[in-house]
Amino acid sequence: MGRKRLADATGTPRQSGPGGEQTIRSFLHSTARDSTPQREMEAASPTRDSSPPTSPRFSPSPSPTPEQRQQPDGEWRAILPNLMTKADFEALSDRLGRVVREEVAQLRADLSNVEARMSVAEAETRALRTDLEQTNTAVTTQEADIAHLTTWVDDLDNRGRRMNLRVRGVRKGGPAENVPELLRQIFSQVLGNQNMPRLGLVRAHRALRPIPTPEDQPRDIVCCLDNFQLKEEILRTARRIGTIRMDDQTITIYQDLSRYTLQARRALRPITTALQHAGIQYRWGYPFSLSARHGPDVLTIRKPDDVHAFMRTLGLPPVTVPNWLARSFLLQPNRPQQPQQRDPNRHRPQPQRHRDGHPGRAGREM
Repeated sequence: MGRKRLADATGTPRQSGPGGEQTIRSFLHSTARDSTPQREMEAASPTRDSSPPTSPRFSPSPSPTPEQRQQPDGEWRAILPNLMTKADFEALSDRLGRVVREEVAQLRADLSNVEARMSVAEAETRALRTDLEQTNTAVTTQEADIAHLTTWVDDLDNRGRRMNLRVRGVRKGGPAENVPELLRQIFSQVLGNQNMPRLGLVRAHRALRPIPTPEDQPRDIVCCLDNFQLKEEILRTARRIGTIRMDDQTITIYQDLSRYTLQARRALRPITTALQHAGIQYRWGYPFSLSARHGPDVLTIRKPDDVHAFMRTLGLPPVTVPNWLARSFLLQPNRPQQPQQRDPNRHRPQPQRHRDGHPGRAGREM
């Protein structure tokens, strides 16, 4: 009873051949028999093709005849002629092999092309890397040489200014101001000698920069003395005094320095400020350098790489300063350019004269 229910549940075919034995066709075409009503409905529909889909090479095996069914292997003999043969498998294998070989050959060609291009790219990359390394080495060497030359040129510039003084804070006394007389009065007050017989000025003039507006700081006076001892005495006394008061003017006297030295000192201002707060004395050197005493030793900054060790040895907090030897630092403007005031009578047209000295038509009309 249990076996019968199991057979009904699993859908085992019940078709039997002669003698009550089940045939192999019942297993192969059980699905076709189960879907017979559906096929009849599809065949009744006018919009569907009632012909069963068959393969052009392999067609379903025909139903065996009663004589074939009576034979023990008759049903197998009817099915075997329609199965794939060894030749069919060999043809299919050859076709698949040919397709695979073609695809593999194409892939190999593509890989060979990519490999060749990669070899060329790697060779070019190696050449570029070599050129880049050589360029970096050359640039580094040139930067070091430029910094060295800049330092020495700046030293020569400052040596040419060693007899110069720069006086700041003197207002312009008009178009016809007497600069040597102004300097004689200022230096006499600094030295406390009102009857200074001879100052020994080689030249004296205002700084060569655009004329400032009345609200701006007046241009400095740059002078050159022919006596180095007198110049040093004036400079030392002015440093000791600090500022000089004369005619409601605050005047200071400095050593005339090159533009590069002034910019480099301005770049090291955080270091000098830290030294002043720590009470450490320092001095400037030529070529450009900054020195400070630490016990029996003298520490010196000559290039940006010396800043870290300088601050660490003195026990000061680290600071960040710009590279005053870099080319970009050298090209910085000293101060913003101001519009230059022009004299309205400077370009007044002059009367034209003939060769005999008499004024021409333009001169007679004026």
